Amino acid sequence: MTGTDHLTHMAKILDRDMGTVAKEVELTPEDHLWESVPGITNPVGTLARHLCGNLQHFIGKELGSTGYTRDREGEFSHSPCTKTELLEEISITRAALRETLGSLASERMDAPMPNPPPHHKGATVGFFLVQLSCHLSRHLGQLNYLRRIITRHQSHS
Repeated sequence: MTGTDHLTHMAKILDRDMGTVAKEVELTPEDHLWESVPGITNPVGTLARHLCGNLQHFIGKELGSTGYTRDREGEFSHSPCTKTELLEEISITRAALRETLGSLASERMDAPMPNPPPHHKGATVGFFLVQLSCHLSRHLGQLNYLRRIITRHQSHS
């Protein structure tokens, strides 16, 4: 498999999983998007916002030079926005991923990742894209589980 194949596959996986994030947000009742449950720190809205910020920063800004400015603290501030606004943020993130990964040269997969977090210093772009996909997948699982808890609890109220 070539670097181009790996890049194409990674782009499809990230887009697919961000599409699933959008579905989870759509399935969460608006009045529960920012609701925490005992033992779980981050509500559905916070997890979705964090995933957008993370991907827009590392893929959009660092690989695609989009100029995105990340507010990581704001991602976790639990400052609510509407479901429509959150879905728009997800849509913008998906567009940035498609544009950046669609124009990224496959040769960059073996190049060092620009400005990775300290614990990933020296990682290649290819490795870091896998890491970002794993991060997205982990939080997507949390988001799905939390959404199911909330909607199940709501239907029994």
